[in-house]
Amino acid sequence: MTNDGQTLLRSAMSAVRKCADAMEAQAEGLRQALPGVPIDAALRAPTLGLCAGLKDTSGRVVFELALLLTELGEGKADLATASRSLSRMDATMMGALEGVADVVDRLERAAEQDENYEAAFVLVIEAAGVMLQSFENARAATQALGAAMAAAEGT
Repeated sequence: MTNDGQTLLRSAMSAVRKCADAMEAQAEGLRQALPGVPIDAALRAPTLGLCAGLKDTSGRVVFELALLLTELGEGKADLATASRSLSRMDATMMGALEGVADVVDRLERAAEQDENYEAAFVLVIEAAGVMLQSFENARAATQALGAAMAAAEGT
């Protein structure tokens, strides 16, 4: 692995880890905050379910990162394998974040009908913003690694 490849790999792994950590922190923050705000009863369960799903996804990604780090350390994985693994982790996190849009839409409609529900909507939309920004950083780092690998293969 070249020094540039190692640097890009470390950067991508760090960004993916930060994204997983942000997902877990935001999901846990929402889970703790929701009981203190009015929320439509029909939306409470799906919102809490979303939090659980985000935490589960975060845990799986952190586990996969640990496995990848071990495989790299033991020489069982190369840069190409690592890049593919990180791309799969990105896809896993994106899949979990897709559920946020549905919950946000439903909370927004509820808040439009009853302003008491606005606090729940704001909590979720702010958490979504943090998670999406973190995901964007992870995806950019993973794509940079993939692009560097493609360029190296082309030479």
